[in-house]
Amino acid sequence: MGTNESHLFRYPEAIKEEFLAGADIVLRDGTRVAPAEIWAYLTEEGPAKYPHIYDQSNYFGRRISGDVGLSYALKANYLLMTMNDRISRAKARGVPVVFVQGGQSVDPYYAAGAIGLRPASTGIWARRKETGLSRNEEDLRGQKRRQKAYNEISIEVCNSAGYEHIQDGLAVDMIAPFSCLRCSDVSYGLEAHRHGQRQDVKLLLIDYPLDHQRDKEWAITYFADNLRRLTRSIDELTGRTTTADDLSAEIKLHNEGRRLAVEIADLWWSAPVPPTNGKDRRDIFQMGGMEVHADPTASLSVLREARDLIAKRVETGVHGLGVATDASRIFICGSCVSPNEYRVEQAGGIIVGNDNHWSDITTIVEETGDPYYNLAKAILSYPYEQPIKERARWTAEQIKKSRADGVLFLYKWGCNTQSAAARMIVDEIKAQTGLPTLIIEDDMQRSQTEQMHNRISAFIEML
Repeated sequence: MGTNESHLFRYPEAIKEEFLAGADIVLRDGTRVAPAEIWAYLTEEGPAKYPHIYDQSNYFGRRISGDVGLSYALKANYLLMTMNDRISRAKARGVPVVFVQGGQSVDPYYAAGAIGLRPASTGIWARRKETGLSRNEEDLRGQKRRQKAYNEISIEVCNSAGYEHIQDGLAVDMIAPFSCLRCSDVSYGLEAHRHGQRQDVKLLLIDYPLDHQRDKEWAITYFADNLRRLTRSIDELTGRTTTADDLSAEIKLHNEGRRLAVEIADLWWSAPVPPTNGKDRRDIFQMGGMEVHADPTASLSVLREARDLIAKRVETGVHGLGVATDASRIFICGSCVSPNEYRVEQAGGIIVGNDNHWSDITTIVEETGDPYYNLAKAILSYPYEQPIKERARWTAEQIKKSRADGVLFLYKWGCNTQSAAARMIVDEIKAQTGLPTLIIEDDMQRSQTEQMHNRISAFIEML
């Protein structure tokens, strides 16, 4: 089932000269990727290997934004498309891949010499292993794999969290998430791997204490010991010994990414009309977690470029492609969820922020003293993981900064944590901001996608 060539997106030659004058991407291993190499990949190799990414026959399913003036977005696309190539080279050098949980920082995993991948990035890596697929073939493959995970784990879990990819043979060396972190089925998913076909994957659960954990000294020291146990376990895979200095250096690297993301958000929010569309906004802030590309150093180099470009757009008044000048600004709450940005914009809205993952990005780790203690203290203070009223009040502050007009809380079918908290959080947000709110359950099987977007469109119309 081939892809119609006329439907494939092409980067215009008109932007080539300016793009080639830009900065290299610097990878973690010291390799530099020049803009000329990136351009050749995006215009020649990429369309041949991954035509479904370039397929724009369905505007609402577009993977590549048409806002071609955003050089950082081109580089982010390059990093996403080369995920398998880069991870394969790293593994050939003995670098292990460790599966982690969403909503957490990955500093200790990289400090120990591993690649730490959340569920979404694990899926990206798996999808890059098969080339030449059309959009329909890619979508069908994803549905089959997700259904397999539901059959083997449970239809009631909200997120199969990469189980299907790992059990299908994806070369993950270790599964080591934090327990209880914003999800109800993390530990359940880890246990499912004990009964899968692959018995060669190392398993470790990092115990994350709950109930006002931020304010308890024993909880900080206990979790710091768990982080030490994590790095020692990764050391068993690498054969090296992770030192406190290794972790300190990694924290500083990730702190720069976190600070850049916050600076970019403040710039983005300050513009009378957003300087990018919703997808290009999301691409920036995914980089702030320093994990999405499986290379924090590469993400950092692209983030620096994004900061300068967004600052210039805000200063000169450049608007994001496809964004209405009077778009209703929507802030999204909930884990692993987002409506289709293009459809939101067609309805006259724009997504201006998310609380999920923004929680760990905005938490800066102290850089002096014991790095394990400092990291544990920061992780236990994530606003998203605090008691409901505290979480809601922090979220309300972010909503005010984003100048949102309305708040949408989405949660996945089967997510016991977010579905139970949604109403209480939304009520507190409404009390703090006075903004209209809407709660929607998102069906992982996608059968309710059209219904969900009809409800979102009606919400935007009301705003």
